[in-house]
Amino acid sequence: MRKPLSCLFALGLVFFLGAGVASAQFMASDLVYIPAAAHNDGANDSHWRTDVFVTNVDTVAVDLAFFFLPTGTTSNLGYFVDRQYGFGGRDDEGWGHVDSSLADVQPGATVSLDDIIAHEDSNGKTWLDDYGSLAGVGAIVVFAYEAGTLDADGGPTPRNVVVMSRTYSASTDGTYGQLMPGIPWYNMADASAVNDQHDLSYVLLPGAREDTAFRYNLGILNASDDQTTIQVKVEVFKADGSAYTDDTGAALAKVATLGPLAHIQFNSILSANFGLSDVSDVLIKVSFLSWTSTSPDPVPMFTAYGTLVDNGTNDATTILPSFGFPYDINCVWGSTTGATALNVAHTETESPRLRRRPVKMPPL
Repeated sequence: MRKPLSCLFALGLVFFLGAGVASAQFMASDLVYIPAAAHNDGANDSHWRTDVFVTNVDTVAVDLAFFFLPTGTTSNLGYFVDRQYGFGGRDDEGWGHVDSSLADVQPGATVSLDDIIAHEDSNGKTWLDDYGSLAGVGAIVVFAYEAGTLDADGGPTPRNVVVMSRTYSASTDGTYGQLMPGIPWYNMADASAVNDQHDLSYVLLPGAREDTAFRYNLGILNASDDQTTIQVKVEVFKADGSAYTDDTGAALAKVATLGPLAHIQFNSILSANFGLSDVSDVLIKVSFLSWTSTSPDPVPMFTAYGTLVDNGTNDATTILPSFGFPYDINCVWGSTTGATALNVAHTETESPRLRRRPVKMPPL
């Protein structure tokens, strides 16, 4: 039986809002985005590094591949057209960087890469050698596929993993940092997911604050296909729900254009971009304005994140985005049971968007 229209976009909600059953979240996928990773020095004598953990939750051995998307560029397509900048597990697959731990990851096993941007491959090379000063901050794309199924043109058999990252600053007292889960491709804000019942083209990030004690960074990742440019709007709201305004009474807003696979991080965004200081309980809204594409089948998507950083300790707190609509448990679990019903619901009768990933594995 075909799901009602209100159910077509429900899968995109569950990562951020959580299912009502034991607060479980849908995080497993063959295509996962880590929205932020760092290897740089920041404000207040902070020294940021990112560790990544990937767990094989599938029933067969998997291979993993990583691509880094540096911040501050209009497009990252040049780093994604082939495997020259990728990190993979097998020498014969054309990777620019090879680490054998990324191959044949057994069911239930976990692979960890400490300080991933500076992680050495089998030849002692790192992404720092590829990107230079651009390697400081960015996002990471993770592919998971059945071991040994990747060929020259791509097309591996997709398999599911769960991804987690930890970004932290080292000090003489230890490390202070934040966990940031990898976001599956199906949990992105989507320009096409708008109807009279849902609008999943924007996300909300509550709890922003900037004063002498804290600073706040906002990151945005264009998770669309590799030919789509997006334009998003960032708005800020007071604790009472009203918009912050300028001297003329116009609502404050910032517009950002992100080229294909682009990543942007606005450090201290409230003060640096909106002129707001000594503010708390700020709600940030990031929404689609427009998108353009040369793709015959565009998939315009993005995700965003906030980071609240303690100015005294450099301890960081992750602020994950939320959709502004409730999760409908009946849309995911349904009234029928059994593997057949689940498989049909997720392949044949769902929205076409839920069956097409925005990017594919690059060829050799």
